[in-house]
Amino acid sequence: MFWTYRPLSEMMIRAAADDVRFLLHIYYKMMEKLNQRSLWYLAVRGMFYCRCFCINENDYADWPHIPPIPDNLIIEDTAPEEEILSALDVPPGKMGRVIGRRGASILSVKESCNAEIFIGGAKGPPDKVFIVGPVKQVRKAEAMLRGKMLDIY
Repeated sequence: MFWTYRPLSEMMIRAAADDVRFLLHIYYKMMEKLNQRSLWYLAVRGMFYCRCFCINENDYADWPHIPPIPDNLIIEDTAPEEEILSALDVPPGKMGRVIGRRGASILSVKESCNAEIFIGGAKGPPDKVFIVGPVKQVRKAEAMLRGKMLDIY
């Protein structure tokens, strides 16, 4: 309830400024400890998440490109898999089938695929499902979700 009061008091502004300073300190300390692979992964996932929840009319043409896998990571035996973002359009009235009772349907897809699945809802476009992860796993999740949208009698 503290942060719901308006206008902000001097104490609230001071507390918010202290929080920002503290969080920036934590952020910089954390960034120092990340290796190249983690930094690349963080950059790619951050860009994908922004594309999920920022509605854009020009298909993100003016956004920066997704960073490719750095050459020094490709040389290693355990090079990271290429990651993609897929946005599925859900026809009107089918979102319930995609989610399932108490989320059972979407949870089963998440468990069987090594991909993250987000539903637009209140944060983004309500008629879209976003899938982020390795190419094969994203394609598998897409197929499973499309199957849930089919009318089978």
